[in-house]
Amino acid sequence: MALPLYYNWRNLLVRKLSTGLTFVIVAVVVAVLAVLLSFSEGIRASMKSSGSSANIVALQTGATAESTSIIRPEEAARMMQTPGVAREPDGQPLVSHELCVQASIPRRPPPGNPANVAVRGVDDTAFLVHNEVKLIEGRMFNPAAHEVIVGRAARERYRNLEVGGQITIGRSTDKTFTVVGVFEAGGGALESEIWGPRSMISDVYLRRFTSSAIMRLEDPGAAPAAINYIRGPAVRMNAKTEADYYVDLSSKTREIVVLTTILIAIMAVGAVFAVATTMYTSVDSRRREIAMLRTLGFSRRSVIVAFLTESLLICLAACAVGLIGSLFVSGSRQDFLSDQTWTVIAYELRITPVTVAAAIGLSILVGVAGAVAPALRAARIRVIEALRKG
Repeated sequence: MALPLYYNWRNLLVRKLSTGLTFVIVAVVVAVLAVLLSFSEGIRASMKSSGSSANIVALQTGATAESTSIIRPEEAARMMQTPGVAREPDGQPLVSHELCVQASIPRRPPPGNPANVAVRGVDDTAFLVHNEVKLIEGRMFNPAAHEVIVGRAARERYRNLEVGGQITIGRSTDKTFTVVGVFEAGGGALESEIWGPRSMISDVYLRRFTSSAIMRLEDPGAAPAAINYIRGPAVRMNAKTEADYYVDLSSKTREIVVLTTILIAIMAVGAVFAVATTMYTSVDSRRREIAMLRTLGFSRRSVIVAFLTESLLICLAACAVGLIGSLFVSGSRQDFLSDQTWTVIAYELRITPVTVAAAIGLSILVGVAGAVAPALRAARIRVIEALRKG
Protein backbone atom coordinates (compact mmCIF):
# COMPACT_ATOMS: atom_id res chain seq x y z
CA MET A 1 0.00 0.00 0.00
CA ALA A 2 1.46 3.36 -1.06
CA LEU A 3 1.20 6.63 0.83
CA PRO A 4 -0.81 9.41 -0.88
CA LEU A 5 1.13 12.21 -2.59
CA TYR A 6 -0.63 14.78 -0.39
CA TYR A 7 1.12 13.26 2.62
CA ASN A 8 4.54 13.95 1.08
CA TRP A 9 3.65 17.50 0.08
CA ARG A 10 2.26 18.33 3.53
CA ASN A 11 5.45 17.16 5.24
CA LEU A 12 7.59 19.33 2.99
CA LEU A 13 5.56 22.41 3.89
CA VAL A 14 5.91 21.69 7.61
CA ARG A 15 9.73 22.08 7.38
CA LYS A 16 9.76 25.32 5.40
CA LEU A 17 13.28 26.48 6.26
CA SER A 18 15.22 23.30 5.44
CA THR A 19 13.01 22.59 2.42
CA GLY A 20 13.48 26.15 1.16
CA LEU A 21 17.27 26.09 1.50
CA THR A 22 17.51 22.77 -0.33
CA PHE A 23 15.15 24.09 -3.00
CA VAL A 24 17.33 27.16 -3.59
CA ILE A 25 20.56 25.13 -3.78
CA VAL A 26 19.16 22.71 -6.36
CA ALA A 27 17.60 25.55 -8.38
CA VAL A 28 20.95 27.36 -8.54
CA VAL A 29 22.76 24.19 -9.66
CA VAL A 30 20.17 23.63 -12.41
CA ALA A 31 20.33 27.26 -13.56
CA VAL A 32 24.15 27.16 -13.78
CA LEU A 33 23.98 23.89 -15.71
CA ALA A 34 21.41 25.31 -18.14
CA VAL A 35 23.43 28.47 -18.79
CA LEU A 36 26.63 26.44 -19.30
CA LEU A 37 24.94 24.15 -21.81
CA SER A 38 23.31 27.09 -23.59
CA PHE A 39 26.74 28.74 -23.82
CA SER A 40 28.27 25.56 -25.22
CA GLU A 41 25.40 25.06 -27.67
CA GLY A 42 25.53 28.69 -28.79
CA ILE A 43 29.25 28.52 -29.53
CA ARG A 44 28.86 25.15 -31.25
CA ALA A 45 26.02 26.41 -33.45
CA SER A 46 27.92 29.58 -34.35
CA MET A 47 31.08 27.67 -35.28
CA LYS A 48 29.14 24.98 -37.14
CA SER A 49 27.41 27.56 -39.32
CA SER A 50 30.68 29.44 -39.91
CA GLY A 51 32.68 26.88 -41.84
CA SER A 52 32.05 24.96 -45.03
CA SER A 53 33.61 21.59 -45.80
CA ALA A 54 33.78 22.76 -49.42
CA ASN A 55 36.17 25.60 -48.54
CA ILE A 56 39.88 25.33 -47.77
CA VAL A 57 41.67 27.89 -45.57
CA ALA A 58 45.36 28.32 -46.40
CA LEU A 59 47.62 30.10 -43.89
CA GLN A 60 51.30 30.75 -43.37
CA THR A 61 53.13 27.72 -42.02
CA GLY A 62 53.04 27.82 -38.23
CA ALA A 63 50.09 30.23 -38.06
CA THR A 64 46.95 29.07 -36.27
CA ALA A 65 44.70 31.96 -37.31
CA GLU A 66 44.36 34.55 -40.05
CA SER A 67 45.37 37.36 -37.70
CA THR A 68 48.87 35.88 -37.28
CA SER A 69 49.37 34.73 -40.88
CA ILE A 70 51.38 36.50 -43.57
CA ILE A 71 51.11 35.37 -47.20
CA ARG A 72 53.36 37.08 -49.73
CA PRO A 73 52.14 37.72 -53.30
CA GLU A 74 54.42 35.01 -54.74
CA GLU A 75 53.08 32.49 -52.21
CA ALA A 76 49.51 33.44 -53.05
CA ALA A 77 50.23 32.90 -56.74
CA ARG A 78 51.46 29.33 -56.14
CA MET A 79 48.16 28.38 -54.52
CA MET A 80 46.22 29.19 -57.69
CA GLN A 81 47.27 25.79 -59.07
CA THR A 82 45.67 23.80 -56.24
CA PRO A 83 43.80 20.79 -57.71
CA GLY A 84 40.03 20.49 -57.31
CA VAL A 85 39.37 24.23 -56.97
CA ALA A 86 36.14 25.48 -58.56
CA ARG A 87 36.28 28.08 -61.32
CA GLU A 88 34.70 31.48 -61.84
CA PRO A 89 32.67 32.06 -65.04
CA ASP A 90 35.79 33.55 -66.67
CA GLY A 91 37.79 30.41 -65.83
CA GLN A 92 39.78 31.87 -62.95
CA PRO A 93 40.16 29.70 -59.81
CA LEU A 94 37.71 30.53 -57.02
CA VAL A 95 40.38 31.66 -54.58
CA SER A 96 39.74 34.63 -52.29
CA HIS A 97 42.89 36.35 -51.02
CA GLU A 98 41.88 38.09 -47.80
CA LEU A 99 43.47 40.41 -45.25
CA CYS A 100 42.30 40.00 -41.65
CA VAL A 101 43.13 42.73 -39.12
CA GLN A 102 41.53 44.18 -35.98
CA ALA A 103 39.86 47.45 -35.06
CA SER A 104 38.91 48.77 -31.64
CA ILE A 105 35.17 49.51 -31.81
CA PRO A 106 33.14 50.69 -28.77
CA ARG A 107 30.33 48.41 -27.68
CA ARG A 108 26.81 49.72 -27.40
CA PRO A 109 26.13 50.86 -23.84
CA PRO A 110 25.99 49.24 -21.42
CA PRO A 111 28.89 48.70 -20.95
CA GLY A 112 30.19 50.79 -23.85
CA ASN A 113 33.81 49.68 -23.55
CA PRO A 114 35.78 48.98 -26.76
CA ALA A 115 36.33 45.51 -28.20
CA ASN A 116 38.63 44.04 -30.83
CA VAL A 117 36.50 43.48 -33.94
CA ALA A 118 37.78 41.60 -37.00
CA VAL A 119 38.14 43.71 -40.14
CA ARG A 120 38.38 41.69 -43.35
CA GLY A 121 39.70 43.12 -46.60
CA VAL A 122 38.17 41.29 -49.57
CA ASP A 123 37.49 41.57 -53.27
CA ASP A 124 34.55 40.38 -55.39
CA THR A 125 35.69 36.73 -55.34
CA ALA A 126 35.08 36.56 -51.58
CA PHE A 127 31.31 36.68 -52.11
CA LEU A 128 31.50 33.66 -54.44
CA VAL A 129 33.66 31.68 -52.02
CA HIS A 130 31.65 32.70 -48.92
CA ASN A 131 28.32 32.11 -50.62
CA GLU A 132 26.47 32.19 -47.29
CA VAL A 133 27.11 35.95 -47.06
CA LYS A 134 24.00 37.88 -48.14
CA LEU A 135 23.45 41.63 -48.10
CA ILE A 136 20.27 42.37 -46.10
CA GLU A 137 20.42 46.16 -45.84
CA GLY A 138 22.01 48.99 -47.78
CA ARG A 139 24.39 48.35 -50.67
CA MET A 140 27.76 46.83 -51.47
CA PHE A 141 30.88 48.89 -50.77
CA ASN A 142 32.64 50.73 -53.59
CA PRO A 143 36.08 49.08 -54.08
CA ALA A 144 37.62 52.50 -54.72
CA ALA A 145 36.10 54.25 -51.69
CA HIS A 146 36.50 54.19 -47.93
CA GLU A 147 33.34 52.18 -47.41
CA VAL A 148 32.56 49.01 -45.48
CA ILE A 149 29.73 46.58 -44.88
CA VAL A 150 29.19 45.02 -41.46
CA GLY A 151 27.81 41.74 -40.15
CA ARG A 152 24.39 41.70 -38.52
CA ALA A 153 25.80 40.67 -35.11
CA ALA A 154 28.42 43.43 -35.27
CA ARG A 155 25.77 46.06 -36.01
CA GLU A 156 23.71 44.91 -33.02
CA ARG A 157 26.59 44.95 -30.52
CA TYR A 158 28.78 47.90 -31.54
CA ARG A 159 28.26 51.62 -31.92
CA ASN A 160 28.25 53.52 -35.23
CA LEU A 161 27.84 50.35 -37.32
CA GLU A 162 24.36 51.13 -38.61
CA VAL A 163 24.04 52.11 -42.29
CA GLY A 164 25.33 55.66 -42.61
CA GLY A 165 27.53 55.37 -39.53
CA GLN A 166 31.21 56.23 -39.63
CA ILE A 167 34.14 54.44 -38.00
CA THR A 168 37.84 55.25 -37.81
CA ILE A 169 40.15 52.34 -38.47
CA GLY A 170 43.75 51.84 -39.52
CA ARG A 171 47.28 52.00 -38.15
CA SER A 172 48.88 55.37 -38.73
CA THR A 173 46.48 56.99 -41.19
CA ASP A 174 43.26 56.50 -39.16
CA LYS A 175 40.92 56.93 -42.10
CA THR A 176 37.19 57.31 -41.61
CA PHE A 177 35.09 54.62 -43.31
CA THR A 178 31.36 54.87 -43.94
CA VAL A 179 29.08 51.89 -43.30
CA VAL A 180 26.99 51.36 -46.45
CA GLY A 181 25.49 47.89 -45.90
CA VAL A 182 24.71 45.07 -43.49
CA PHE A 183 25.12 41.37 -44.28
CA GLU A 184 24.18 38.06 -42.71
CA ALA A 185 26.13 34.80 -42.90
CA GLY A 186 23.82 32.11 -41.60
CA GLY A 187 24.41 33.10 -37.99
CA GLY A 188 28.12 32.27 -38.22
CA ALA A 189 31.25 34.01 -37.00
CA LEU A 190 31.50 36.17 -40.14
CA GLU A 191 28.49 38.14 -38.88
CA SER A 192 30.77 39.58 -36.17
CA GLU A 193 33.11 41.12 -38.76
CA ILE A 194 33.53 44.31 -40.77
CA TRP A 195 34.26 43.86 -44.49
CA GLY A 196 35.82 46.40 -46.81
CA PRO A 197 37.82 46.68 -50.05
CA ARG A 198 41.10 44.83 -49.62
CA SER A 199 43.11 47.58 -51.31
CA MET A 200 41.72 50.24 -48.98
CA ILE A 201 42.11 48.11 -45.85
CA SER A 202 45.69 47.28 -46.88
CA ASP A 203 46.49 50.97 -47.29
CA VAL A 204 45.19 52.14 -43.91
CA TYR A 205 46.84 49.22 -42.09
CA LEU A 206 50.08 49.55 -44.07
CA ARG A 207 49.97 45.91 -45.14
CA ARG A 208 51.47 44.66 -48.40
CA PHE A 209 50.45 41.06 -47.94
CA THR A 210 47.33 39.00 -47.30
CA SER A 211 46.43 36.87 -44.31
CA SER A 212 44.75 33.89 -45.92
CA ALA A 213 43.60 32.28 -49.12
CA ILE A 214 40.10 30.80 -49.00
CA MET A 215 39.39 28.50 -51.93
CA ARG A 216 36.14 26.92 -53.02
CA LEU A 217 36.31 23.28 -54.10
CA GLU A 218 34.23 21.71 -56.84
CA ASP A 219 33.62 18.74 -54.55
CA PRO A 220 34.15 18.59 -50.75
CA GLY A 221 35.60 15.12 -51.31
CA ALA A 222 38.61 16.76 -52.98
CA ALA A 223 39.61 18.46 -49.70
CA PRO A 224 42.32 15.92 -48.65
CA ALA A 225 44.09 16.17 -52.01
CA ALA A 226 43.93 19.98 -51.98
CA ILE A 227 45.24 20.15 -48.41
CA ASN A 228 48.11 17.78 -49.20
CA TYR A 229 49.05 19.86 -52.25
CA ILE A 230 49.14 23.11 -50.26
CA ARG A 231 51.16 21.51 -47.45
CA GLY A 232 53.51 19.85 -49.93
CA PRO A 233 56.65 21.17 -51.67
CA ALA A 234 54.69 23.03 -54.36
CA VAL A 235 53.27 25.59 -51.89
CA ARG A 236 54.55 24.79 -48.36
CA MET A 237 51.69 26.44 -46.49
CA ASN A 238 49.33 25.31 -43.75
CA ALA A 239 45.83 24.28 -44.82
CA LYS A 240 42.63 22.85 -43.37
CA THR A 241 38.96 22.83 -44.20
CA GLU A 242 37.07 25.96 -43.21
CA ALA A 243 34.87 23.86 -40.92
CA ASP A 244 37.93 22.58 -39.02
CA TYR A 245 39.41 26.07 -38.89
CA TYR A 246 36.43 27.50 -37.02
CA VAL A 247 36.24 24.52 -34.68
CA ASP A 248 39.86 25.19 -33.72
CA LEU A 249 39.03 28.86 -33.06
CA SER A 250 36.65 27.76 -30.31
CA SER A 251 39.26 25.67 -28.46
CA LYS A 252 39.22 28.12 -25.55
CA THR A 253 35.52 27.51 -25.00
CA ARG A 254 36.12 23.77 -24.59
CA GLU A 255 38.45 24.51 -21.68
CA ILE A 256 35.83 26.79 -20.15
CA VAL A 257 33.18 24.08 -20.50
CA VAL A 258 35.43 21.51 -18.79
CA LEU A 259 36.21 23.83 -15.88
CA THR A 260 32.57 24.82 -15.47
CA THR A 261 31.52 21.16 -15.60
CA ILE A 262 33.87 20.45 -12.70
CA LEU A 263 32.30 23.36 -10.82
CA ILE A 264 28.80 22.00 -11.48
CA ALA A 265 29.87 18.55 -10.27
CA ILE A 266 31.10 20.10 -7.02
CA MET A 267 27.87 22.07 -6.68
CA ALA A 268 25.84 18.93 -7.37
CA VAL A 269 27.66 17.09 -4.57
CA GLY A 270 26.81 19.99 -2.28
CA ALA A 271 23.18 19.73 -3.37
CA VAL A 272 23.18 16.00 -2.57
CA PHE A 273 24.39 16.75 0.97
CA ALA A 274 21.75 19.47 1.32
CA VAL A 275 19.01 17.03 0.29
CA ALA A 276 20.41 14.36 2.62
CA THR A 277 20.50 16.78 5.56
CA THR A 278 16.89 17.79 4.94
CA MET A 279 15.72 14.20 4.71
CA TYR A 280 17.71 13.05 7.77
CA THR A 281 16.13 15.89 9.76
CA SER A 282 12.74 14.78 8.53
CA VAL A 283 13.35 11.17 9.57
CA ASP A 284 14.55 12.12 13.05
CA SER A 285 11.58 14.40 13.69
CA ARG A 286 9.02 11.85 12.44
CA ARG A 287 10.16 8.61 14.07
CA ARG A 288 6.88 8.12 15.96
CA GLU A 289 4.87 9.04 12.87
CA ILE A 290 6.79 6.50 10.77
CA ALA A 291 6.20 3.85 13.43
CA MET A 292 2.47 4.63 13.36
CA LEU A 293 2.43 4.19 9.58
CA ARG A 294 4.11 0.82 9.93
CA THR A 295 1.51 -0.15 12.56
CA LEU A 296 -1.29 0.84 10.16
CA GLY A 297 0.06 -1.62 7.62
CA PHE A 298 2.36 0.45 5.43
CA SER A 299 5.42 -1.57 4.44
CA ARG A 300 9.07 -0.60 4.63
CA ARG A 301 9.02 -0.23 0.88
CA SER A 302 6.19 2.31 1.15
CA VAL A 303 8.21 4.32 3.66
CA ILE A 304 11.28 4.30 1.39
CA VAL A 305 9.19 5.37 -1.61
CA ALA A 306 7.59 8.15 0.47
CA PHE A 307 10.94 9.72 1.39
CA LEU A 308 12.29 9.35 -2.16
CA THR A 309 9.12 11.03 -3.42
CA GLU A 310 9.56 13.96 -1.03
CA SER A 311 13.14 14.43 -2.18
CA LEU A 312 12.17 14.27 -5.85
CA LEU A 313 9.35 16.77 -5.31
CA ILE A 314 11.85 19.28 -3.93
CA CYS A 315 14.40 18.67 -6.69
CA LEU A 316 11.99 18.64 -9.64
CA ALA A 317 10.23 21.79 -8.43
CA ALA A 318 13.64 23.44 -8.05
CA CYS A 319 14.56 22.18 -11.53
CA ALA A 320 11.50 23.89 -13.00
CA VAL A 321 12.38 27.18 -11.30
CA GLY A 322 16.04 26.93 -12.36
CA LEU A 323 15.07 26.31 -15.99
CA ILE A 324 12.56 29.16 -15.97
CA GLY A 325 15.27 31.44 -14.61
CA SER A 326 17.68 30.38 -17.34
CA LEU A 327 15.10 31.21 -20.01
CA PHE A 328 15.69 34.90 -19.30
CA VAL A 329 19.13 34.61 -20.93
CA SER A 330 18.06 32.27 -23.74
CA GLY A 331 18.19 34.01 -27.10
CA SER A 332 20.44 36.81 -25.87
CA ARG A 333 23.55 37.61 -27.90
CA GLN A 334 26.89 37.40 -26.13
CA ASP A 335 30.45 37.40 -27.39
CA PHE A 336 33.64 35.61 -26.50
CA LEU A 337 37.24 36.49 -27.18
CA SER A 338 38.96 33.92 -29.38
CA ASP A 339 42.42 33.08 -28.07
CA GLN A 340 43.51 32.44 -31.67
CA THR A 341 42.46 35.71 -33.37
CA TRP A 342 42.11 37.98 -30.30
CA THR A 343 38.86 39.27 -31.74
CA VAL A 344 35.36 38.86 -30.35
CA ILE A 345 32.86 36.50 -31.96
CA ALA A 346 29.15 36.82 -31.24
CA TYR A 347 26.97 33.86 -30.37
CA GLU A 348 23.43 33.29 -29.13
CA LEU A 349 22.63 31.52 -25.87
CA ARG A 350 20.28 28.61 -26.63
CA ILE A 351 18.18 26.52 -24.24
CA THR A 352 17.57 23.28 -26.17
CA PRO A 353 15.62 20.09 -25.39
CA VAL A 354 18.97 18.47 -24.56
CA THR A 355 19.56 21.17 -21.94
CA VAL A 356 16.12 20.57 -20.40
CA ALA A 357 16.68 16.79 -20.36
CA ALA A 358 20.11 17.20 -18.74
CA ALA A 359 18.67 19.49 -16.05
CA ILE A 360 15.86 17.06 -15.25
CA GLY A 361 18.31 14.16 -15.17
CA LEU A 362 20.65 16.00 -12.80
CA SER A 363 17.73 16.91 -10.52
CA ILE A 364 16.55 13.31 -10.34
CA LEU A 365 20.11 12.11 -9.66
CA VAL A 366 20.56 14.64 -6.83
CA GLY A 367 17.13 13.81 -5.40
CA VAL A 368 17.68 10.06 -5.36
CA ALA A 369 21.31 10.21 -4.19
CA GLY A 370 20.43 12.54 -1.35
CA ALA A 371 17.41 10.58 -0.15
CA VAL A 372 18.51 6.94 -0.36
CA ALA A 373 20.38 6.77 2.97
CA PRO A 374 17.73 8.71 4.97
CA ALA A 375 14.96 6.60 3.42
CA LEU A 376 16.72 3.37 4.41
CA ARG A 377 17.15 4.69 7.96
CA ALA A 378 13.42 5.46 8.09
CA ALA A 379 12.59 1.94 6.88
CA ARG A 380 14.76 0.38 9.61
CA ILE A 381 13.10 2.20 12.52
CA ARG A 382 11.98 -0.26 15.18
CA VAL A 383 8.26 0.24 15.56
CA ILE A 384 7.81 -0.68 19.25
CA GLU A 385 10.86 1.29 20.37
CA ALA A 386 9.80 4.40 18.41
CA LEU A 387 6.25 4.28 19.82
CA ARG A 388 7.53 3.81 23.34
CA LYS A 389 9.91 6.80 23.08
CA GLY A 390 7.22 8.91 21.44
